[in-house]
Formats: sequence, C-alpha cells, structure tokens
Amino acid sequence: MKSLRELYRIGTGPSSSHTMAPRAASIAFQQKYPDTHLYRVTLYGSLAATGKGHLTDEAIQGVFGKDKVEFIWKPEEELPLHTNGMKFEALSRDETILGMVEDYSTGGGALLSDPSVDNVYDQFHYQVFLLHRMYQVME
Repeated sequence: MKSLRELYRIGTGPSSSHTMAPRAASIAFQQKYPDTHLYRVTLYGSLAATGKGHLTDEAIQGVFGKDKVEFIWKPEEELPLHTNGMKFEALSRDETILGMVEDYSTGGGALLSDPSVDNVYDQFHYQVFLLHRMYQVME
C-alpha cells in the first residue's frame, strides 16, 4: 500500500473487486484502443464465478457500451497471479486481435496491470511507513 488513502475507495457496489477494478481496467484499455470495433473480455476464476451477481459485466459495459463488448466466462480457469483475472482483447471488424492485456483485481478496487516477473512483488507488497519499531518513532 502506497498510502492510507488506498484503504477507502468510493465506487459502485456491491463488490469493489468485481466492479471498481474491472471498470478501471476497462477505461485504461479503451484509452489504449479507442477505435476498436469490438472488445472481448474474458473473466477467470472467482471473478467469473461470481461476476454476474456482483455486476462485473455491467461495470464493464458501462465503459465500452453493451453492443461493443463480448464476454467469455471461465470460472474453472485462473490466470497465474490471482483468482480475479481478466483478459481484454481489442478486435477489428474482421476479428483480428489488435491488442491484448491481462489485468488482476487484487481486492478493494486495487488493480494489478500488465504484470511482469520484475515488478509483481513490488505491486503486491509495498510499505506505508518507513519506521517499523516503536523506538524509531520515539527518536
């Protein structure tokens, strides 16, 4: 956590993991591929298993539009880093894939985007406070 402000996020419910992070990922992907004919979103693991009840599809449709997004639900599969995985694909009219991104909703509306071996640990584990012992605070 970089800041205590990350503890409180305001967004649509009923689950920040299922709405806020998928919506944020959708916005980022749409900005990268704005003139796409169709967006294909594949939801994996826990995100796919409970996403309809938690309105994940509606959060994503709110960004792309109902007629510009196709969903694939794969509750039995997980992406390697987290159970709440998403794959976004931008498709042309002839269904050529113009771009693809994998994102992870890691809880509380937090989003892990484009992970690589070098930065995954840093994105999941970072420190808020530099002082770890009471004597350091007292000095």
